Amino acid sequence: MGNLQYVLIALIVFGLDRISKFLAAIGYQGGHPVFFRNGFFSLRYVKNSGGAFGLFPRKGYLFLLVTMIAVGLLVYLLFFSGLQQTVTKVGLAFLLGGSLGNLMDRILSGAVIDFIQVWRAPIFNLADVAIVTGAGLVVLMLAGGSRFIGQ
Repeated sequence: MGNLQYVLIALIVFGLDRISKFLAAIGYQGGHPVFFRNGFFSLRYVKNSGGAFGLFPRKGYLFLLVTMIAVGLLVYLLFFSGLQQTVTKVGLAFLLGGSLGNLMDRILSGAVIDFIQVWRAPIFNLADVAIVTGAGLVVLMLAGGSRFIGQ
């Protein structure tokens, strides 16, 4: 895979996140959460000014700075570090796309838009899913995953 493919992965993740948050904002205009399967899954529009799981609310400036640094580091690792493992680079592209999605929220509104809740878990968004997926792929490869997937 060339670098263009990784840029496309990051842009697709970013685009899906932005579209989903836009649709969540439109759907929330009524102000009531939407429940599915007797409350197991729900859509609830919230703005999270803190970090993951709502930790450290009203510290958005700190998370804005950390996210900007993380995006710079991810760009370096993905395009300039010489990494060759495809799975690792796909993971980094997912991390980059998700980080850019949440960064855009912090820049535009000072908080991250979350809207997905499964059972009693903290409310999250598609960028968070991409970040966790990307981190999982990178950790898998760091833990020797290349032995199992042929890289």
